[in-house]
Amino acid sequence: MKKNLLSVAVKGAIGFTAAAVMVPVMPAFAQSGDATLVEELVVTGSRIKRTNFDQSAQVVSMDRADIEASGSLMISDTLRATPLNSLGSFNERSGSSAQSNATVDLRGLGSQRSLVMVNGRRLPGSPNLGAASVNLNMIPMTAVERIDILADGASAVYGSDAVAGVVNLVMRENFEGLEFTARRGERSNDDGIEESFGFVSGITSDRGNVTFSAEYNRRDPIFDADRDYTGAWIRDNGDGRLDSYLDTDGYSYFGKSIDIYDPNTGYYDIQAANSCGGDAFLETGAGAFDEPDGTLCNYNYAAVSANKAELSRVNTFLSANYDISENVEFFTNVLFSKVDSFGRYAPPAAAWSDMPADYSDVPFDVDSLLASGDITEDYEITGYYRWTNIGPRDNFVTDTQYDFTAGFRGDLPNGMSYETYAQKGRYESKENGKYYLSYPGLDYVLNNGIDPFSPEGAAAMKATTSQDNFTALSKVYGHLQFDAGDWFGAGETIVLSGAEAYKIEYANQYDAASEAGLVGGSSGNSAAGERDVAAVFAEAIIPVTDQIEMNAAVRYDDYSDFGSNVAPSLSATYNVTDTLSLRARAGKGFRAPALDELYGPSAFSAEDATDPDSGLSRQWDTYYSTNEDLDAETSTSLSIGGNWEFVSGWTLDVGVWNVEVEDVILQPSAQEIFWARAGGVDLDPSTGIYISGTGAQTEVFSQTTNAGILDVSGVDVKLDGGFDTEFGMITVGGLVSQQLSYEKDAYYLGPVQDVSTFNLYPDMRGQFMLGWSMGMHAVDLTMDYIAAHDEFTQVSGSGALSKTGEDLDDWTTLNLSYRLDTESLGSVKVGARNLTNEDPVLDKDGKFAREHYNLYDNTGRMVYAEYTVAF
Repeated sequence: MKKNLLSVAVKGAIGFTAAAVMVPVMPAFAQSGDATLVEELVVTGSRIKRTNFDQSAQVVSMDRADIEASGSLMISDTLRATPLNSLGSFNERSGSSAQSNATVDLRGLGSQRSLVMVNGRRLPGSPNLGAASVNLNMIPMTAVERIDILADGASAVYGSDAVAGVVNLVMRENFEGLEFTARRGERSNDDGIEESFGFVSGITSDRGNVTFSAEYNRRDPIFDADRDYTGAWIRDNGDGRLDSYLDTDGYSYFGKSIDIYDPNTGYYDIQAANSCGGDAFLETGAGAFDEPDGTLCNYNYAAVSANKAELSRVNTFLSANYDISENVEFFTNVLFSKVDSFGRYAPPAAAWSDMPADYSDVPFDVDSLLASGDITEDYEITGYYRWTNIGPRDNFVTDTQYDFTAGFRGDLPNGMSYETYAQKGRYESKENGKYYLSYPGLDYVLNNGIDPFSPEGAAAMKATTSQDNFTALSKVYGHLQFDAGDWFGAGETIVLSGAEAYKIEYANQYDAASEAGLVGGSSGNSAAGERDVAAVFAEAIIPVTDQIEMNAAVRYDDYSDFGSNVAPSLSATYNVTDTLSLRARAGKGFRAPALDELYGPSAFSAEDATDPDSGLSRQWDTYYSTNEDLDAETSTSLSIGGNWEFVSGWTLDVGVWNVEVEDVILQPSAQEIFWARAGGVDLDPSTGIYISGTGAQTEVFSQTTNAGILDVSGVDVKLDGGFDTEFGMITVGGLVSQQLSYEKDAYYLGPVQDVSTFNLYPDMRGQFMLGWSMGMHAVDLTMDYIAAHDEFTQVSGSGALSKTGEDLDDWTTLNLSYRLDTESLGSVKVGARNLTNEDPVLDKDGKFAREHYNLYDNTGRMVYAEYTVAF
């Protein structure tokens, strides 16, 4: 019965997510259901509660059966696979300040423009994502009843961040009984495992219900050395010599490399330290620094570092509803989650500034250079060391989140209804790092004649780092829905109006030593910010004729820290026949600057990039900062489409869409800044975006700013169907999301350019499904596809970006599962994700570069078994 209720509720909605094709025939079955089962429901994209949905927004629902059929361990895995996650999204990784986090990125417009809600309400964003994005790993999979994806702008309904669309996780309620699920899986490419245990329980009565769910799961880390494509390698590129970065991967010149530089004469040289040697180091050329006569002492960091972070999750959710009277219902939702993660980096790589010229490692004859006039007394010697005797840096992060909502809803006389609630949520992230380098400790060691690489030196030089970050949300909300009369003789107009006010707080607190720059391998400045938001909104559903319905919405938001905004939308549905409907929608949207973009901490990162001016490709010291003077982004979204049931049980849905974002808030990457310099952009240091220094001392600086546009358009085609045979039920489904254009500033202050099919901008993603079921048996096969894209993007002579004309491979993975449902004894499911064990797509140099992590997964084949039993 619940299946019919959900299916009738979403009948006619657009299906633009691949997850929805897992059970594609459900809407067709629902059409012949008993109309008396229909109740008033709310679907994502509108706050209005009603019984019939001729919805003009691009919404699709994936129910509990669809979620389970995906074979995913976590909700983040399920959403990562949807073709609407066009350009990929961030997932848990070692070496990141957000190592435990996972996000969804609709239309490739950025996770900060994709609003994630639980039961139609915002959650506090992750402080490690600047409070701008929700960490999907904090949401229990066992608690999710349905996933609604609105693949269209929705700022007129939900406010900021809904520029690309909305993902609404509808949680389980009205559950009665007890259900346990246990899973274990093993990876084919290493000895890593995943395991999970969860349950959902509930009781119901005539007056209300309580549903409680909880889960524990764990996923082992993946180390770089566990994969050939992330392990270290050395290959001659054909010039007869070996140069770091040009001919190597997984090695860092922060081994024992030392340079000398004189700002007066411009003299520069870099050489391997005198003590370079041993199994941990490799001496190669310095061609990547444009120093063909130089040498570098490299450290094999890929032999130590982890690639994907380990996760250990405990997530719970409680939903309760109680009818106080016939017209008043009390409801509450409580989410509590705790996620522990582990990441490992190589031993601290930290520069040793102002090295003593007489230190035994220094390879330069300083006296001769002074005598020849090559250098003056202002010379500087810097060592680039990997402090291996301290040990690998281990980062342990504990994320805890709670969200509590309580409110009332019910009916009033004359067809009116209401809902009001209060919400309180908090997300805390505490990070502890071990085996970093203490600069005061290094000074102590050197001043006292202690060998830095002795056990005594290591003990004095070790440092422990910490971060204590949080975001908090406090909110009050209320709306009133009422019938406004039959305006056009086609039915009752329904109007909803309401208001909400909320406060967001954000803080990122580093330990004092890291903040003061006294710790090698760690850096950052503490930061904090808060904002108050007040909003009023209204929405109306207006029947114009028996076949045409309009939906109008408008929202006004007032922010304490940057100003106000009005976001309207207008949409229409035209039911041409009982089996064919057309739709159109237009809306304005906005995104307020995220708190970390305004007040976030300054941060350091060693970024991979290629300097077009020199052709050098390596890691560059990059410093990121924020900007309190940012303005909000504004956006316009347009979509048209149609849904046709051309044969009973078979539907075809086609939609064309466009989203344009202006005053884009961005923080240029190191690569984009190098492109800007090569394209002739004047990089003024006063803007905070510039490049300084030469050789190993080159530094890149980037600051958040408003610059440029995003203009993205595409077409989605979805086919669902099924048929019954004497050999069982066959279901077929497929979704293809084709990107028609992706126009953006080619780089910071560069020309606007269509970069679709450029490197890491595939123009197509698809997901296809074949299902079979008969009696106790069921099989699900899904295929995920990512189109090929160009292997490399570069700046042409005209200053525009250009492609090489050579494509990397496309990527196709298969997931297969078989389920035996014995009912009384429970069900057993066995399956494999990435059945054929496909490696991720590698870059032009054969590397699984960090830029590829969002789009491709390096887990490989995961074989699992799952058991579920209900009482």
